[in-house]
Amino acid sequence: MTIPIRCEVRGQQIAGEVAVWKYSPQPESTRSQRLLLIHGFRGDHHGMQLIVDGLPEFEVLVPDLPGYGQSPPLCTADGVTHEHTVNLYAAAVEGLSQALHLGSGDCLIGHSFGTVVCAAHCAQHHRDWSSVVLSAPISDNIFRGRLLPGATVVELYYRLCQVLPEAAANAVLRSPTVLEVMNLTLGVGWDRELTAFVKDQHRQFFGGYWNRKNLLESYHASSRHTVKEYASNVRVPTLLLAGSQDTLSTPKGRRLLRESLPQGHLEIIRGSGHLVHYEKPAQLARAVRQFVSCVTPHRQ
Repeated sequence: MTIPIRCEVRGQQIAGEVAVWKYSPQPESTRSQRLLLIHGFRGDHHGMQLIVDGLPEFEVLVPDLPGYGQSPPLCTADGVTHEHTVNLYAAAVEGLSQALHLGSGDCLIGHSFGTVVCAAHCAQHHRDWSSVVLSAPISDNIFRGRLLPGATVVELYYRLCQVLPEAAANAVLRSPTVLEVMNLTLGVGWDRELTAFVKDQHRQFFGGYWNRKNLLESYHASSRHTVKEYASNVRVPTLLLAGSQDTLSTPKGRRLLRESLPQGHLEIIRGSGHLVHYEKPAQLARAVRQFVSCVTPHRQ
């Protein structure tokens, strides 16, 4: 379904449409709360499918973030595309939540860059979520410490795509070779079946951005911000679900993030890297179910 939304970013009115996929709960379910899932950088709703499958007793709503999948970039009142910053994405989540009447009793879930978006949304808009779950949370500044070498390579890649002619840039951005390198970097102990599945997912959907401009803006947003920036103002029960071998975070960063959250909880998923939603979806879904059950009793 397509949901018209309106939101405000730094006093400027923004409007657009967001494509949302709704998954109904099993008929016998006694769960009243709904789950809103926010995907990561360069993904779309398809990346959340295994989590949805693992939570059949919930009503689950999964949007394509603006500029990805079937959701066009958001514009100002005069039709000019707005810069796609963390604040814009956070405001879009607010506009979508208003349109869908989400809040009290419901749970907000983000993955990877989606964790930054969710944290910024909670800090800036104070919607009455019962709980927040952050899968593969962005806890560390990637331009420091042991994460710096990998981040520098990625930064050069996106800077190159900014200066190339658009057709050439899109070819590089959608290059199968680049996707293969990314899989090798993020994958942890994948067997042949999982490797083939992740490769196919990225081949189909990682190039599904609307235009280079918005993609590069969202890359900047995803690489310059962490959940920790917003953590002290996320004042709802928050579960961090981190892979033990996540190459985009550090144990110290995850610990400091948990300590920064007023109601933070940390659960480590063993044997998983950053792509925990592909690598360990059953464990992730089970952790979500247990956490939501603890903070929001289901109806009898």
